[in-house]
Amino acid sequence: MKTITHFEEFDISDPTVWEEYFEHLVFFLEANSIREGPCIRAGKSVCGTKTYSTDIAGPPSSKTFDEVMKVLRNHFMPRPSQVYRRFLYHRRYKQPDEGVAAYVAELRHLAQHCNLGETLEQG
Repeated sequence: MKTITHFEEFDISDPTVWEEYFEHLVFFLEANSIREGPCIRAGKSVCGTKTYSTDIAGPPSSKTFDEVMKVLRNHFMPRPSQVYRRFLYHRRYKQPDEGVAAYVAELRHLAQHCNLGETLEQG
């Protein structure tokens, strides 16, 4: 089976595309039948020198591919601060020209990272 030899380097100046890049990386590794052991080495080599030099994942030999990718994801796309997101949620007021449905939709959107649980569904 022919292998795919070229894979685009990750651009660390735009970390918002990490999810898409990671998905493409997994497809690349699967297409080339690269498994767990060599997966880390291949993943690090195709991610690029800037990503490799972040070295936040520690020695690759001590971690699985999924662990390394999780660390990189948390680095490039950290979870939003729950306190800050709750602040934005609580300070959002209905605008005079805004319909109720649009206001509720925006509140639900803002509540995504607030960890409100069942409170969001209460009347």
